Amino acid sequence: MSFYEMVPEGLKKPVEYLVALFVLGLVLSSFAFAWSYGVSAWKEAHDSDQPRNISVAGEGKIEAKPDVAVFTVSVVTQAETVGEAQGENTKRSNDILEFLKKEGVAEKDLKTMGYNIQPQQQYFDNPPCYASPCPIRKPPEIVAYEVRNSLEVKVRDFNKTDDLLSGVVEYGANEVGSVYFKIDDEEKIKEEARKKAIEDAKKKAKILAKDLGVRIKRIVSFSESGGDFPYQRAYAEKAYGMGGGADIAATPQIEPGEQEVRVFVSVTYEFR
Repeated sequence: MSFYEMVPEGLKKPVEYLVALFVLGLVLSSFAFAWSYGVSAWKEAHDSDQPRNISVAGEGKIEAKPDVAVFTVSVVTQAETVGEAQGENTKRSNDILEFLKKEGVAEKDLKTMGYNIQPQQQYFDNPPCYASPCPIRKPPEIVAYEVRNSLEVKVRDFNKTDDLLSGVVEYGANEVGSVYFKIDDEEKIKEEARKKAIEDAKKKAKILAKDLGVRIKRIVSFSESGGDFPYQRAYAEKAYGMGGGADIAATPQIEPGEQEVRVFVSVTYEFR
């Protein structure tokens, strides 16, 4: 006798429902397991198809000849009063400006770097005091005033640089700063070096992709470094005394040479 036949007549219907629910549960469980397995397999396949990246470095180098020489000129004067020191300083500074403009230096290439008035003080030897009451200490006294006017000069004709350095001293400058050379349009040189660096990175990426058997899709990141200009200095700073117009030896021939600008880039490509 089967289990179903042993069930009382009034309970057979509920038992049939329970059996049907049990079978349905088994079917649903099997379906859920299959669905979970399929989703997992799809994710694994999808993840394996995710974009992969490759990074390469590129370098661009440009050698360019400087087209501007830069030096600083200072006029320093001292007098018992501010007005006297300023008057003498103004006269010499104007003479220097007039000379530079006469020699062809444009106004845009002349820039005031600083104008300062500084009192000159005399300090007294006050003897040390070890017991009170101490004598009144004598404070420092202002004995003169110093006026300093500094000017930056850009020279575009290198053939005139030596004469200008000598001339500003003859017209009253008593401090001449070091000469350095630069490229006026620095951004243009940087752009050229950057293009070379990007081309270098692109070339390396194509070769690497070919060796790996992959295909480059697009650029996903880019960074850049370098591009600084190494200014070349030609003269150490030199002072010629408070009076200005001192005799100086002939200056040597100035040779600006060439400046090398390097730009480095890092490019990350997506490949499949």
